[in-house]
Amino acid sequence: MDPGSEPPKRRFDLQGHRGARGLAPENTLVAFARALSLGVTTLELDTVVTRDGVVVVGHDAALNPDLTRGPDGKWLEAPGPLILTLTRAELLRYDVGRVRPGSPSALRFPEQVGVEGTRLPTLAEVYALAKKAGNTAVRFNVETKLDPTKPAETPPPSPSRKPCSRGCAPREHSRGRRSSPSTGGPSAMSRGSRPRSRPAT
Repeated sequence: MDPGSEPPKRRFDLQGHRGARGLAPENTLVAFARALSLGVTTLELDTVVTRDGVVVVGHDAALNPDLTRGPDGKWLEAPGPLILTLTRAELLRYDVGRVRPGSPSALRFPEQVGVEGTRLPTLAEVYALAKKAGNTAVRFNVETKLDPTKPAETPPPSPSRKPCSRGCAPREHSRGRRSSPSTGGPSAMSRGSRPRSRPAT
């Protein structure tokens, strides 16, 4: 850089953390739609896998009792079944449309507005939501909640996938990635120009 010249401008990346969890049920289509309406540049989300191999959006390996009501409409008494033990159809029986009154999440996000009947979406549905909104610029920060040290919570490696031979860390595969909503395919973020990020509630 020439002396006296201005330093290059760094782009500010406004991320919607788990959608907009401070305003809508976290990791749901409602939350992601709200985040898009606020003008975020990146949707941050977490993914897990169902028993029948469907990638769904969710932060925990097991259903969170502070966020989940069962098929009977009652709050779960304890961390619910592992998502890996449920099929996609079985998972759809659980409502994650609001937080349990008096729970830490309810106290932390008093402005969150519940939406009855909300279910955990698939990753494909989140991509489709952005595409339907006509937002081709938004990026996706997808974190996979996979832990090889917890095989009961994590699907086994696909036989079609070759193990990393370059000593790469698992987190490099799960974080700091973006996908084009038009294709649904991931592309690595440029490491040399990673923007500063600020999660949006």
